[in-house]
Amino acid sequence: MKVLLTGATGLVGSRIVQLLQDRDIPFCFFTRNLNASFLSGAHAFLWNPNRFEFDPKALEGVTHIINLAGASIAKRWTASYKEEVVRSRVNSLKTIKLALEQRVHPTKVRVLSASAIGCYASNYSEQYSEQSVHFGNDFLAEVVQLWEEAAKELIPLSHSLCLLRIGIVFDREQGALPKLLAPIKWGIGAALGTGRQWQSWIHIDDLARLFIYLLDHDLGPVVNGVAPNALRQNELTKILASTLNKPLWLPAVPEWVLKLMLGEMSAVVLQSQHVKSEVLERSDFQFHYDSAKAAVEELLGE
Repeated sequence: MKVLLTGATGLVGSRIVQLLQDRDIPFCFFTRNLNASFLSGAHAFLWNPNRFEFDPKALEGVTHIINLAGASIAKRWTASYKEEVVRSRVNSLKTIKLALEQRVHPTKVRVLSASAIGCYASNYSEQYSEQSVHFGNDFLAEVVQLWEEAAKELIPLSHSLCLLRIGIVFDREQGALPKLLAPIKWGIGAALGTGRQWQSWIHIDDLARLFIYLLDHDLGPVVNGVAPNALRQNELTKILASTLNKPLWLPAVPEWVLKLMLGEMSAVVLQSQHVKSEVLERSDFQFHYDSAKAAVEELLGE
């Protein structure tokens, strides 16, 4: 086995790299900057997805690809940045396709491509599994659908493709959790919007372990990368406050205030997606953190 990664230095990619190193699994990665070659035991290869450029040597001996490339959605959604969010994802996959097509010794590979539960329509009552086809029609849903369509172009060049639809990633330093924690630490914590919206989440360590697990476990074309127990936003807020031993003094922040502050990006915290993974429930993959309380306590502990 030899793994090629994109997005190796990001939040999820850096954790996956740690596991690959721990398990002595050979890997290499694409980067726009060779200064990223500090990753121990891995070769860095230049690429520029915006120009569909890549170093063909990166594909030598590769049997698996983990694709995590894509601009963050945690920046304000101007018209130009929304284009970048889509372009970064689609062009990365188009570049991977070109690289596979131009291999000197073409062999089919297994591809794990990151996706997101943002494809599912916002709904307070419906529960989504891998079989669900009730997709949204907002920007997040559009991004995911374009992302997945680009990934599916790799099917003829791979012996299997898995789209891993990732929920809210809980991490101590990056992602959604620090942003949710900040007002609580300042003593101005409150639920967001109605507070009734479902939050489907996964601990960063479980997500990295899941990618490694899926390298040699083909569970089908779609896997929802979420922990077993989703919860509502107001429940999550209470867990965060309790863990920090902080009070919640304020009423819920109205949706209109969040939309005024964040613009269209407010959808990230206001949407409701109650997602489960029937695929993982049938597998032997074991979550280390299957409750939000356990995940938060581990991340916020000393």
